[in-house]
Amino acid sequence: MIPAALEDEKSTKALISPGGRIYEQREATIKALDQIEGITYVKNSAAFYLFPKIDIQKFNITNDKKFVLDLLESKHILIVAGSGFDWPEPDHFRMVMLPESKVLSSAIQKIGDFLSTYRQE
Repeated sequence: MIPAALEDEKSTKALISPGGRIYEQREATIKALDQIEGITYVKNSAAFYLFPKIDIQKFNITNDKKFVLDLLESKHILIVAGSGFDWPEPDHFRMVMLPESKVLSSAIQKIGDFLSTYRQE
């Protein structure tokens, strides 16, 4: 995909501009994440993933792998623990933004529902 993107700058630009698929998927992701208290992020420019930060004090998270597993078991949503990318604290997770915007919005809303009652033991 990278060589094709480098050769066809016009098509790539269209994907990451307003109305483009990647742009719209990112906008759906950040709009949904903005609705979850205790989640922050740095808005990315053109990647296929986001690395949100979770308020570990609010949710009493001490183990990011347990958080990921609890979310998977409860809501059937798979994210990757920040520790999977050698992040030293249990306060980040990685999520891809490749699904359609509606799917992303729905999944992130479910993450918000999960976090509304989640406190790690």
